[in-house]
Order: sequence, then C-alpha cells, then structure tokens
Amino acid sequence: MLFATPLAAALFSAPQDSTDLRRALEEIERLKESNAALAEKVGALEQRVAEGGDAAWLTEQRAMEVRAIVTDVLADAGARASLADGATAGYDAKKGFFLASADGNYTLQMKGEMQIRWAYAARDIGAADEAEGSPSDATDEDAWGFEIRRMRMTFSGTVVDPSWYYEVKFNFARSGGAAILDDAFVEKRFDNGFNLRVGQFKAPFLRESIDSATGLLAVERSLVDTFFTVGRPQGMRLAWESDVVRIEGFYGSELAAAGSAPFSIVGGSASELNAGSALGLPGSQNTGFNAVQTDYAFIGRVEAKTGGEWKQFKDMQSFRGEEAAALFGVAAYAQQVDAISGTDGATPDVMWSVTADARVDFGGASIFVYGVYRDISLQEAQPVRGGGDSDELQQWGAVAQGGYFLTETVEGFLRYEVGNSDTDKFRTAPGTLEADGDELSLLTVGANWWPAGVKNRIKISGDFGYAFTPIVDFAASGADWLPNYTEEDGDTLGGEWVIRTQLQFTF
Repeated sequence: MLFATPLAAALFSAPQDSTDLRRALEEIERLKESNAALAEKVGALEQRVAEGGDAAWLTEQRAMEVRAIVTDVLADAGARASLADGATAGYDAKKGFFLASADGNYTLQMKGEMQIRWAYAARDIGAADEAEGSPSDATDEDAWGFEIRRMRMTFSGTVVDPSWYYEVKFNFARSGGAAILDDAFVEKRFDNGFNLRVGQFKAPFLRESIDSATGLLAVERSLVDTFFTVGRPQGMRLAWESDVVRIEGFYGSELAAAGSAPFSIVGGSASELNAGSALGLPGSQNTGFNAVQTDYAFIGRVEAKTGGEWKQFKDMQSFRGEEAAALFGVAAYAQQVDAISGTDGATPDVMWSVTADARVDFGGASIFVYGVYRDISLQEAQPVRGGGDSDELQQWGAVAQGGYFLTETVEGFLRYEVGNSDTDKFRTAPGTLEADGDELSLLTVGANWWPAGVKNRIKISGDFGYAFTPIVDFAASGADWLPNYTEEDGDTLGGEWVIRTQLQFTF
C-alpha cells in the first residue's frame, strides 16, 4: 500500500512540462530562420555578380568562399536539427548528448565521467613484517602507480511524459574493468513537489556520499565517509521538495556498513589484523531479494537552505559569482538483518546511525562540516581485551573542510577528519594491535584547477594527506590509503602519508 497509493495518484497528476526540450526546439527554429536569411542574402549577391554589378566589390572567387561558408553553416544546422519535424538530437552542455521526440515526452540523455589518477602511498610496517597478522612479503611499505579510479556511463531520460524519469548508470571496476550496475531506478515526479523513486540508487544519508564524485573538494571522499556510508541499496524513496526544505524517506533492503562487525579481528590470524572497510555488511547493491534477509531498513533525511538553488549544492565548490547560501541537514537510519552463516554470531543485529551537516557558500569560498555516530548491537557477545565480553560497538567520525578560489580557475582546500571504530577492545590474540588500530586522525591539503575555465568539464586535482595515527580500520584502497600497523610490542609506528593527482574528464 505504501507504494501503490502515491503511484496511483501519479496517474492523475502527471505534469506536461517539457520546458527544456521546447526551448531547444525554439532555438533550432531561430537558427534555421537565421540560416535561411543568410542564404537569401548570399543568393542576391550571387545574382548581382552574374549580372555584372558590383563586380569589383564581390568577385566570383569571394562568392565561392561565401557559398562554402553557407554550406557549412547549413550542414551544421542540419546536424543540430536532425529530423526536426519528427525527433531532435544534439548536445547540451549540462546534460550531455540527447535524443528526443518532437513533443519532448520521450527522451534519452547520455553522459560519461572519467577519473585518471596517480597515487603514492608511504607507510611504516616495521617489525610487524615478522609478526602474526602482518602483511605478506609481497607488500611493500611504499606503493605508487596509475589507475582509472572511475569510469562511468549514465543513460537517463523520460518516457510517456516528462514526469516519468529513469536513470541507468554503469561503473567499470578498477580491477578488471567489468561493468557494475551503480544506479537503476524509475522516478515519478508529481506537480506538488513530491517524487517517488524505486530501484537501486544512492541512499539519502551522508551528505558527502550524496554529492557527486565529480564535484568533490579533495581528490577522493574522506575515510570517514567511506567507513560510514550506506552505499547504493535497493528500495524505494519518497521525497518532497520546496524552495527552502527537502524531506526524504527511504525503505528497502540491507544498507552497507563497513567495519560494522569484529569477527575478522577476534582470531588474530594473518587475514584478521585489518578490521577495515572489507568487513561489515556489504549492502544490497546488485543482489537478489534473498541474499541477506533484512527485517527492516529505514532512512530519513531533512535539509533546509537559506538561499540559492538546490542544484548549487550538488558539488562541494562555491565558485566566484555564485550566490552566497547555506545548507543544513540531519539524517538517521535504523536496520536489522538476520544472521550471516559462518560469522560466529559477530554479525550486526540491530544498527542505527545519525548524522548532521552544515555547508556555507560565500561565492568564491566554502566551508563544510559534518559528524556521524553509529551504534551496533552484535548477535552474540564477543571476548574483549582484559576479560569479559561485549556485544556492542559505538563508532563515530567527523569531517571539517574548506575551499577558497585563489583565482577564477584555481581553488585551494584543506580537510581534517577524525574518528573511532571502537574495535581495539576485540583484538585479544597475541601479535595483534595493542593501540590506535581503531582511531583516525588525518589531514589533507591540496588544490583544484579548471584549465579550460570554471565549471568546465576538465578538472585537474592534487593533494597531500598525512595520518597522525596508523590507518587500520579506516583503510580504503579506493581512497589510496593502505593498512598500516604497529610493532608487536604495541609501540605505534610512524604516520602514513599519501600523494594523489587526478585528471577528471566528463562528457
């Protein structure tokens, strides 16, 4: 009934607004009229030459040159208004390549994004090489190289009328290049500010996750976001938006939760030292309905802005000339999943999390801060250091960042993040970490450059990050931060640092 009621209402409130496509058609008509007028003038000039008039002013050679120019212009107009009496095709600077029916009801838009990255990660693994749970002999302290961090293709558009929107996004994996389904959903947009989305898509929880990867301030999202994000679950979202407030509610299958279970730490084997992003619940992205049985999974998010437009907050930059505005948001989720076989009861049972964020744009500078807290109840209590046991983890993280445009096309930025996964208490086996494995303290500084102009589709970024604590639970290869370790006697090793450079190209 939750799905059927708004869906039935949709059939009687579908808007017929095809403003963007009609504007494109009107622009094509104006271009055709202009070309026709130009062709008429050239024809008149050619007639004058044929009759011998103004021969000194317009020679036959110049007439041929003008004729060639007009031919090129008309050919270009033909390409822009392909089959203008039936369908349209072309390229939009914001939406990419498109195909559309003449009435604008049936559309297809195609766009892509590519991020080519070079990274250098330096860490100290010291005597842990000889300790149980150490990296393999093939793992070096320093690592560097190129990678295609992201290569995505997105297909979107409307069917029947502009109120029925769809989107399919493919992400080609960094390892092997296999196509992975990121997004696949249908959205019904009502004329009263409501919209209903069903399928697989980004969950409306962390603000940093919601923003596009092409509009980040640093080269990559923070490790706090990687650890606490809920990914792209399958389900349904009902949202309402006004000029000031936006409210979203989600119901669906299992939410992703990195580092949400300690079962890989409890034994102390070679594969169990790192309790990082490989652990926890993987989420329901690209899974069958019975892959992980979810008793319930709900998310709610509320946002309010003081000015500007909602699209202004789709990236983390505040370009010069943009309207000064602020965005505030709060969100929470709760979920319960059934036991996963083979985990000895250390699978999360009930999990809930809350977050709050604030963003201020100054028109050339920006500040963004947020915090997140997660409470996890395990299905069975696990032994802890010093005796006894525990069936709960209390995890938290916080991020603060700021950017400033030094010129029209160069932006400098600074980011600091801190967090705790609350897992050190479960590291009881000899040779495992004695301290700092669950802590995060990381500073990143860098710059962005738009060589072809602000908001152009070419962006070059570079940053340097230094971790004041060993990166263990918060390690994430997608962010180029590899696991670090401590000495077997518990002494903390030196901090890890990472250099990243990236070319971003969207089309």
